Amino acid sequence: MSIIDYFQYDFIWRGFWVGLLVAILGSIIGHFLVLRKVAMIGHGLSHVAYLSVALTIVFFQQSLVFNLLFVSLVSLLIQLLVKRFPSYADVVIGVISSTAVAIGTIIITTSPNQNVNVEQYLFGSLLLLRPMDVFTMLLLGVVIVIFIGFFYQQLAALSFDQEFSQVVGIHNQRLELALTLLTSWLIILGIRSVGALLISSFIMFPTLISSPLSHSFKGSFVGGIVVSVVVFLVGFLLSLGLDWPTGSTIIVIYSITWIMSVLYQRLIKERRL
Repeated sequence: MSIIDYFQYDFIWRGFWVGLLVAILGSIIGHFLVLRKVAMIGHGLSHVAYLSVALTIVFFQQSLVFNLLFVSLVSLLIQLLVKRFPSYADVVIGVISSTAVAIGTIIITTSPNQNVNVEQYLFGSLLLLRPMDVFTMLLLGVVIVIFIGFFYQQLAALSFDQEFSQVVGIHNQRLELALTLLTSWLIILGIRSVGALLISSFIMFPTLISSPLSHSFKGSFVGGIVVSVVVFLVGFLLSLGLDWPTGSTIIVIYSITWIMSVLYQRLIKERRL
């Protein structure tokens, strides 16, 4: 069966479109998180999302509303703690994320529902998505694009210099909270497709790859989107051809691309010397 033959199935197309949207939106959101050096918030929220999914499986029949509310509230708590204890931000996020995964795993493994597959939520599956997953991810994409379109300049200023942006009248806390909420929504909607352990990489890798190779903020922003699309396409098609887990394959391609970008950057520096 060739790769092209796979696309005669609707579930392949659903996985393709949701995965592509997660890759693009992760790059857009991640650009502002990585440059502000708070990308670990995305990592922490991905583990909180896993706990939220575990709670809904056992107690709320997989309620999307509960997931969104729960992760939103915890994201605000993380933002508050990071602001309150900036020197211990990584520690706070690490404690919350590890505790969330531990509790979530206990809840799922002790659940009376023996059909629950823990790996599905840890690593995701782009090939087990529903039509509603495509719609909700597309709706979130519209919200994120509108938000970034309206506040792009303010977010760019916030990413470079928070003190300056506050002096010129930019509401830093409001923008940070809004960005954190959008990040939490992206994670909770994307966890079914790429998993709690992998989705934060979709947020971090594009900017890590594009930023050192770009000479401007906008160039890094656009470059990250291009990188995310190309890596997703290569990873998605490769996973179909080799019968590998799709999310994991994409992350491996991201890692290889990042290593290549680092080596390329060092080569350029050596030539200049």
